[in-house]
Amino acid sequence: MTVFFKKTAEQRGVFTMTSDEIQKIAPPALPLSFLSEFMADGRTPARAMTDEAMLKFLPALAGTGAILELGAGSDYYKKFMSSDQPYVTSNVVPGFDMVLDMTKIDLPDGSVDALVSVFALEHLFDFDAAFKEQYRVLTPGGRLLLVVPFMYYYHAAPDDFFRFSSSALDKLLSPFKVLSRQSIGGRWLIFAEFLHEKKAMGSKLGYFARVALRCLALPFLAKGLKENDPRYALAFVYLCEKERAG
Repeated sequence: MTVFFKKTAEQRGVFTMTSDEIQKIAPPALPLSFLSEFMADGRTPARAMTDEAMLKFLPALAGTGAILELGAGSDYYKKFMSSDQPYVTSNVVPGFDMVLDMTKIDLPDGSVDALVSVFALEHLFDFDAAFKEQYRVLTPGGRLLLVVPFMYYYHAAPDDFFRFSSSALDKLLSPFKVLSRQSIGGRWLIFAEFLHEKKAMGSKLGYFARVALRCLALPFLAKGLKENDPRYALAFVYLCEKERAG
C-alpha cells in the first residue's frame, strides 16, 4: 500500500472539485424519511447526520491521488467512494489496509494527497502530535477532511479523552487553509440522540421501553433534521488544504 504514498512533485494528485465548489457545499441535513428509519431502530441521528456530511465532503478528496483514512473503524466510508478511487484504510491495530499510528505516521514528508479522519482524534491523548503529523505527510496542496466530536457521549475505543470546540479546532488547524467548516446537528438532534437506546450499543432496556423513548424523541428529531447549531453541535467538519510553497 505504501506505493500510493511515495510522491514526487510530478506525481501529486489532482482533485476533481475546486476550492470554489467546496465553499458552496450546503450544510448537512437529514430527509424526512429518516424519521421512519429512526423509529425502526436504524442509524442513530449522529451517525446519519455524519453520513450526510461525508456524502457531501468526501467527493472533495476525489481525484488522481489516493485517499488515506486515519483511525478507521472499518471500510464503512471507503464504500462512499467510487471503486476506481484509491482509498486506503489504516488503524494502529491490524485488520486494515495499513497499520499506522496517527501520532507517528510511518510515511515520508509530503507523500499523501488526501487524508480523512472521522471520530478518531478524541481517542488520542497526544492529539497535538496527530495534527502535526497530518500536516507533515500531506503534499503541498493536499487536503484534510476531519470530523471530530463536540457534544457527544463517551465512547471508548479503547479509550476516549477529548472533545473539540470550533475555537480549539481553528487554532489546531491554523497551519492549514480552511476551505470549509460546518457544524453537525444541534440541541434537538442531541436530545433525540440521547433517547435512542440501542441494544447493539449496550442498552439494558427492553424492546417496548426503547420504542417508547424513540416515540418521545420523534418530535424533537423532526425539528432537528436540518438544524446545524455550532453552540450545540454533535460534531464539527473541517475541510482543509496544505498551502503550496511560494
